[in-house]
Amino acid sequence: MEDWQPWTDKPENSHAGRILALANCIYKMHYTTEQHATQGPIETFDNKCAGDLEKAAHVLAQAGFTRFIDDIGRRSVFLFEPSEFEQIAVGPDALAVDADQVCEAIEWLAIGHFRSSEEIDYLAKVMR
Repeated sequence: MEDWQPWTDKPENSHAGRILALANCIYKMHYTTEQHATQGPIETFDNKCAGDLEKAAHVLAQAGFTRFIDDIGRRSVFLFEPSEFEQIAVGPDALAVDADQVCEAIEWLAIGHFRSSEEIDYLAKVMR
């Protein structure tokens, strides 16, 4: 596939590589500071209960990257820093996530209404 800039590393088209791309995309593009009712400003990922972000949120929670902080599964927080993402992506929790669910999250994020990263867009094209 030639749709990748030669000066950057291509994301790995593997189970762990896809989960890592999801984590990086959500952390970089959708993890923001918001005012919590009791805790003050906190960093959260609000999936807005929207299909494309919601699928990514559930994959990341199952893989051990995040945990939900509300009862409806809308907002979550990352449990690790990006420097640890590669290690988590090859861990037992991440490897146990259903591969079809991961691919579906990639596809939905690539074609959804919310921003996705170049890595997600690239993987979606490669998987087709």
